[in-house]
Amino acid sequence: MGSLLRLEIARTFRNPVSMVFLIGFPLALYLLWTKVLPVSAGTGITDFAAYSMVSMATYGSLGGALFIGGAIALERTGGWLRQLAVTPLPGHGYVVAKLVAGMLGVLPSIVAVLAAGAALGGVRLAGTTWVVLVPLIWLGVLPFAALGVALGYSLAGQSANMAMIVVYFGLSVLGGLWVPVEALPDGLRAVAEYSPAYQAGSLGWRALDGLAPTGTAVAVLAGWTLLFCALAVWRYRRAL
Repeated sequence: MGSLLRLEIARTFRNPVSMVFLIGFPLALYLLWTKVLPVSAGTGITDFAAYSMVSMATYGSLGGALFIGGAIALERTGGWLRQLAVTPLPGHGYVVAKLVAGMLGVLPSIVAVLAAGAALGGVRLAGTTWVVLVPLIWLGVLPFAALGVALGYSLAGQSANMAMIVVYFGLSVLGGLWVPVEALPDGLRAVAEYSPAYQAGSLGWRALDGLAPTGTAVAVLAGWTLLFCALAVWRYRRAL
């Protein structure tokens, strides 16, 4: 399993298309929201540069976690899993390697956006706040890694990638990662507060004010994580 894990980590960091998508796109959106478009107007957020920095770091890492499923779906179609089945690798080893490599792969996106906030967005925070932002954002996207695995074992080939793109953008917009929830219609705002993307973002947004995560955020994220893990296990067993 160790060899497969090293292979997966190396593949994650040597994929230039993936790195550009997961780092470049959130960075571009951050600069667009804070430097070009007056998105902050009417939101009531005093430090929009910091708020958007957390949103885009969460957005980029969310995509990296979710798209674990795209690789699983393509490798299922290509027969890679059938080849692994004849090796001594334990049945869960492949999924664990994908999850670990995928979660490690989102860290550059988080660090890059935070660095852009400090260097280009003029964000100034206490040293302890910078330190806690990385693990908070990283832990907040765990539900999406489980969802990615579930989709990877539910759909085949390119259809899995298309489904994940729809889920990715839909949850990001609903969760207030593109524009603050305060700018959404009242009906969507009520739904958004129970979405995993919104609560993942809230971990970092509250840290900006020196506040700990709320019990609601922890409960919502834990609930979605358990639900998606159960779905992933069920689809994994069906695919064996």
